[in-house]
Amino acid sequence: MSLELQTRSEETVIVRIGKALDFRNASEFKELCQGHVQDGARNFILDFSDTGILDSTGLGSIFSLYRQVSPLNGQVVFASVSRPVQVVVQLTRTYKVFRQFPSVDAAEEALA
Repeated sequence: MSLELQTRSEETVIVRIGKALDFRNASEFKELCQGHVQDGARNFILDFSDTGILDSTGLGSIFSLYRQVSPLNGQVVFASVSRPVQVVVQLTRTYKVFRQFPSVDAAEEALA
């Protein structure tokens, strides 16, 4: 699977989504993130730089993570959003919920 998690601090985790976040790997995404939330992570930066596919199941798993960290004053933000993902974000108006940053570094700075 192409998901890659990188812990930046006790509270912030960067998730490199890879080629796709869809019905094939959404449950893996949820499990990985849930483990980090249980370990104290509150902020998740989702790196979409290489992502070509984001479907409704993938989007649902992101909202599930959002519902987990919101009560803990955590955030889920998008970084390096690829063109295909941007189309989904626009169509679903997801930009109203998740802040977007041009790079992972910019997202890290905003969350610091």
